[in-house]
Amino acid sequence: MIQSQYNTPIMGLPAGRLILAFCVIISISLSGCDEREDAESDEDSGTLVVLNKSDYTAMIIDMASREILATLPTGVAPHEAEISPDGRIAVASNYGEYDGDPGHTLTVINLATGEVDREIDLGEYTRPHGLAWFNDGEHLAVTAEGQQALIVLHVPTNEIVQVINTDQERSHIVHLSSDNTRAFVANIDYGTMSVIDLEAGEVIALVETDEGAEGIAISPDESELWITNRYVNTVSIVDLDSYEVIETLSAGEFPIRANFTPDGSHVLVANMNGGDVSVFDVADRSEIMRIDLEPDSDQNAGPVGMLPIPGNRILVAGTQTDRLYVIDLSNFEIIDHIPTGAEPDGMAFTQAY
Repeated sequence: MIQSQYNTPIMGLPAGRLILAFCVIISISLSGCDEREDAESDEDSGTLVVLNKSDYTAMIIDMASREILATLPTGVAPHEAEISPDGRIAVASNYGEYDGDPGHTLTVINLATGEVDREIDLGEYTRPHGLAWFNDGEHLAVTAEGQQALIVLHVPTNEIVQVINTDQERSHIVHLSSDNTRAFVANIDYGTMSVIDLEAGEVIALVETDEGAEGIAISPDESELWITNRYVNTVSIVDLDSYEVIETLSAGEFPIRANFTPDGSHVLVANMNGGDVSVFDVADRSEIMRIDLEPDSDQNAGPVGMLPIPGNRILVAGTQTDRLYVIDLSNFEIIDHIPTGAEPDGMAFTQAY
């Protein structure tokens, strides 16, 4: 009988069995790689909308490939973007020229087709800025700086169904509570935050923070709210039960936006004139570091808009460098850059498309 060379014992095992075991190990290893690649792909999958204020455009980017799928026209100087809960449409607020005609429209983008669906004319309500979707996916809260108001728009019909006066100059940013019963509006020129009961349609508290109140971040448990005061370089912490400022912290130069990390342990603040991002420890109420967005140059990135995305990351818009900075929230390091149009600011993200 002729013996196959593959039956030669090696280290106490027939070579054939050893090779089989080796193949199984390789197969498992490759399978693990596939799973890791799938996980990374899941994190990167989705669609990013970036508004370019100086170009008057909205850029749609495929996050997996970083491909620009479309660059669409908006109204004049689009500032904020929000995507509906079902991921089907994005809305951009067209603020208008700073020293010229005020904007009075919203641009609606169909993300399935990658085209502008329509423009909603808000009529007498001008300088729309802050946007926040209600949970029903049909109603949208919009700040109208020109009229010191928060309006509620029924997007499918373009109908304004509620107008709530803030009586505060430059009502700019709006956030909603998770149950949609309250709205929190930052009023830049008066240095205040309006707390609005949406069912009653009235302001129930006016919190005095400091000059230039603008960026708002709400903790995941909704116990406190952090608001940036851009003219005095501070951040105020507001207790959301008493509506009182419980602490004020020093920030960088011209703090303009704020975001909690998903686990609620840190708050990031974009310092526009400082060109960096402050990282605060929430428990200690202390700034633990600053992230220089352009460490290898003297250029000021002019960070404004910020947006958390899957994979424990956050995007920061560099209005002066025309690109986004991708920051890893596990170590607060810049891990990537995404080129944009001129003066990016407002962003929105969905994994629906």
